[in-house]
Amino acid sequence: MKKNKPDNSSSIAGQITASRQLERLGQYLLCDLLIIVFSVVSWCIAAEANYVSVFKTDIDRSFNFDFSGVTAGSGGENVWAALGTGIYNFGEYSVRCGTFARVLTVGMAAVIMIQVIIWLLTFLPEYFRAKKMLSPLNKIAVTATELTAAAHNSQYNFDDIESAIGKIDPMDSDIHISTGNRDLKRIEKAINDLLDRMREAYKSQSRFVSDASHELRTPIAVIKGYADMLDRWGKSDEKILDEGITAIKNESENMNKLVEQLLFLARGDNGRQPVNMTEFSLSDMIREVHSEAEMIDPDHTYNLDIKDEISVYADISMMKQTARILCDNAKKYTPKGNTVTLRVMRNEKWENCFEVQDTGIGIDEKDIPLIFDRFFRSDPARNRETGGTGLGLSIAKWIVDRHGGHFEVISYKDIGTRITVCLPNTPAQIENNNPAKSL
Repeated sequence: MKKNKPDNSSSIAGQITASRQLERLGQYLLCDLLIIVFSVVSWCIAAEANYVSVFKTDIDRSFNFDFSGVTAGSGGENVWAALGTGIYNFGEYSVRCGTFARVLTVGMAAVIMIQVIIWLLTFLPEYFRAKKMLSPLNKIAVTATELTAAAHNSQYNFDDIESAIGKIDPMDSDIHISTGNRDLKRIEKAINDLLDRMREAYKSQSRFVSDASHELRTPIAVIKGYADMLDRWGKSDEKILDEGITAIKNESENMNKLVEQLLFLARGDNGRQPVNMTEFSLSDMIREVHSEAEMIDPDHTYNLDIKDEISVYADISMMKQTARILCDNAKKYTPKGNTVTLRVMRNEKWENCFEVQDTGIGIDEKDIPLIFDRFFRSDPARNRETGGTGLGLSIAKWIVDRHGGHFEVISYKDIGTRITVCLPNTPAQIENNNPAKSL
């Protein structure tokens, strides 16, 4: 990808440094003025104290210097001589201030010279310090520009965008934003967290689009294959005609189910999926799911274990959808003739829970944290031959999270899996525990 990396940090650092140096210069001038005023007032008070015992405010005070001999282009000797002619008048008294005026002039000249040297010496360090602080931010701006160009220019592909985002990965020590300024520490952390979330979000989105395309490609290929076969031989061969129609119908249903699930998750991600909260009997809902499972799946034994009559405040259709998803998964990965148990109870935290436990093939321990990822299947058992889309548990996770609940998963290979859904008790608990509140 062609890269254009203008470094704006130099000009901005120069502007910031100039602004700070002008501010420092103003501080120096104010300090010099205060020193002069304080020194003159102190000398005047000390001079008057030698002649009068009481400070008077109603007398005239003035300074007189003979600068008549000082002309344009004259040397510093004439100015020095003029300072020596200074007289301080107060009332009927006069005091020569030539020595004081000369000492004050020399002292202030020395102070101003030191200030100028400090001002000049601090300019370059301030400039490089400001540039160092701005450099990480400039890298972010440049990379963000590249990312925008890659995302909107057809000549760039996903690898270009991935590379651009990778360059601002805050986990990379070379890119990690760290100015060393404690005043910017909170901004550094916020930007690093933002970049981390952005990179993860992009990876998740990219993986989601890739997986969805892969899932849709298979039924489309099957439909196209059978359509071509029907076009060639199905018109005269009833067996091929029946086989083709059946296959096309099945794949169409699978594709329709996949699209509906994708739309559900898309609406959920956009905050447009409605949730209708009502109070209902969780125990009765699980009884209904148990009856449905027994009716549609005679190959497994379904047990019902309800320890308490529990009511919850939730969306009943979504909770039933979650229970059906868990039952469907248990059925897919449990051998025929084995048992699936549906249970309702309260846990030790007094949360309302329902769970589905099977006696199937189980899940590898390393795969348990991934089972709620979209399109995830544990190889080799959890593949497309089981008939699922890999989105069921992702939908269940979204539903439970939206209700402020959580999952508990226990699984052992070749022994079985138990997935528990735990829900808060009241609307107040749902409001406090709902992760959507923090978005």
